[in-house]
Amino acid sequence: MLAILSDIHGNLEALQAVFCQVEGAEGIYCAGDIVGYGPNPNECCELMRERGVKCVQGNHDFVCANLNRIDSEDEGFSEEDRALCRRLFGQKNVAAKAASVWTSKVLTEENRRFLRELPLEINERGLTIVHGKPGAKEDMLNEYMLRGHVQQGAPKGIKGRILVVGHSHIPMRTPRVINPGSVGQPRDRNWQASFATLMDAWCKFSYISDEDLSFRMVNQLVQCHRVPYDVRRTIEKIKRIREVPASLGDRLTVGL
Repeated sequence: MLAILSDIHGNLEALQAVFCQVEGAEGIYCAGDIVGYGPNPNECCELMRERGVKCVQGNHDFVCANLNRIDSEDEGFSEEDRALCRRLFGQKNVAAKAASVWTSKVLTEENRRFLRELPLEINERGLTIVHGKPGAKEDMLNEYMLRGHVQQGAPKGIKGRILVVGHSHIPMRTPRVINPGSVGQPRDRNWQASFATLMDAWCKFSYISDEDLSFRMVNQLVQCHRVPYDVRRTIEKIKRIREVPASLGDRLTVGL
């Protein structure tokens, strides 16, 4: 069994609850956005490393890890990435901007480096994992792949047989595309932490062809799960941070 997570967003209580459910998994993967919005960005980064989670970079990871050097002369930060960071930050709403500024300020240097070094794409075990959608860097970080965008055939430009994405915070299962939903900030009107498990049979058994990856097959191989967590504790933490809007805590109770 493989466990697939996404969009933790600094919600330590939700992440801990999910990890309790995936004990014994052969591998744990994350489709990005470990930080942003939530009150425990450092603790979530550290827990992901401790558990050996293989993670791609999300738009919040990129912005929060690099916001402090937008106006610097850091030679390790290219002009293209500097412009991209400004653009992605500028597209955020007021609450998300405030949370990004606070997160950037409190991140340790070790965790900044960890987030900056995350790959944009992972290709393993027949999976291609990106945060947004396959394409250019900005697409992989910040473009949505929703159910209406997904075709029955294999998405173009991917190496794996199954594409795993995040970013929308809404669970999705199709024959070739999976979104596990959000661990730390679900947006499908269900407050419980969301994640997915996959039986990696398409790698182990060569007789399963691409044509066999139908809805019936996906229903057997992929399960989406919800798990309750101490959401009140997370909300209380958010409300104790003056720089972070209280609305980011309130929305957790209704899954928006």
